[in-house]
Amino acid sequence: MIPVTPRGFKDILPEEARWRESITMGVQKVLSSWGYAPIETPTLEVLEVLEQGGQLAKMPFRLFDADGALLVLRPDVTLPIARMVASRLEEITKPLRFRYVQSVFREEESLRAQSREFTQIGVESIGLSGAAADAEVILLLVEALKACGLRDFTVAFCTVGVLRDLLDACLRNGEVDDSWRSTVLAACHENNLVAVRRLADDARIDSRHAAALRGLLDVRGGREAIDACRRLVEPLGCVDGLDVLAQTYDIIDQLGAAEHVTVDFSVMSAFDYYTGLVFEAYAPGLGVPLGSGGRYDRMLEAYGTNAPAAGFAFGLERVMHALLEQDAAADVVTDSSVIEEVIIDVSNPIAAFQSAAELRRQGKPAVLVTTREDC
Repeated sequence: MIPVTPRGFKDILPEEARWRESITMGVQKVLSSWGYAPIETPTLEVLEVLEQGGQLAKMPFRLFDADGALLVLRPDVTLPIARMVASRLEEITKPLRFRYVQSVFREEESLRAQSREFTQIGVESIGLSGAAADAEVILLLVEALKACGLRDFTVAFCTVGVLRDLLDACLRNGEVDDSWRSTVLAACHENNLVAVRRLADDARIDSRHAAALRGLLDVRGGREAIDACRRLVEPLGCVDGLDVLAQTYDIIDQLGAAEHVTVDFSVMSAFDYYTGLVFEAYAPGLGVPLGSGGRYDRMLEAYGTNAPAAGFAFGLERVMHALLEQDAAADVVTDSSVIEEVIIDVSNPIAAFQSAAELRRQGKPAVLVTTREDC
């Protein structure tokens, strides 16, 4: 039998592993400098517990353990952290800032030939709310992507509050039912703007609501896009989150990071737990987002703890693909990739160990080498 790995999983050999390590170390240094502490969550979680917090990523790996419990390989890290905070850190007396580098697992259909294991790098900020807290996670994502070596990227952000306000207004007025609302949200999550416009043309919907829904997902740009959105939805009273969004943009702009951000009301996460700010990061040449994040102020309530929260995660593998698209050399790694060789003289091996130790004290990795004649 030919030894193979399961579909969608792969071995990582030293050259690529060093590159991954270099990127990870650089990002972790940035996240740590902002006060984010490292955490780890279990690879396996109880499915029912995760579903209590919110919608899971599509097609998580499921399995039963010896006790008959239905478990999943973690499909993302935000839900496990929320579960951890509620079960282990119930009394949140001060803000919590966590960072992580963890594998996540998602089943894919065999015909799609996609990876089923990914490495996510991310943060969660718990106990903070408002424009400054939202600006922090966006600014931190910008710094983290720069630390990866990316030069050209954009973080597109908006607030889901306006869309939810608009859909609730349609529901409240008896124009549509919950099924229509859920279908619209699903189409937005999948960035299927054609489907959203088709749903907006439903004859039951008031013409003003329909026009706002069609126009909302086309609003994008700089600070002026927030004003354009306000003009579109303010007559309907659907302005939830716009004031905070404007303040968030102004903070980012005044701190000189506006070149890497844009306002885009077509950005809607694939998860249903976001309550305000949502954002995605993109790089040229990559057809999928580098990562995403947002504010999920009500998720912890599902686990019995009340605290606002926000965070983001990006895929290490996607960043590496983007770096290659930007002509970043894969062999640009830390100095640890250059290793000094120290030959062992069998007649005096102590000297070889001492020479290697001295190189390491100087910060130079050293490896002991035995010649064939010495063997």
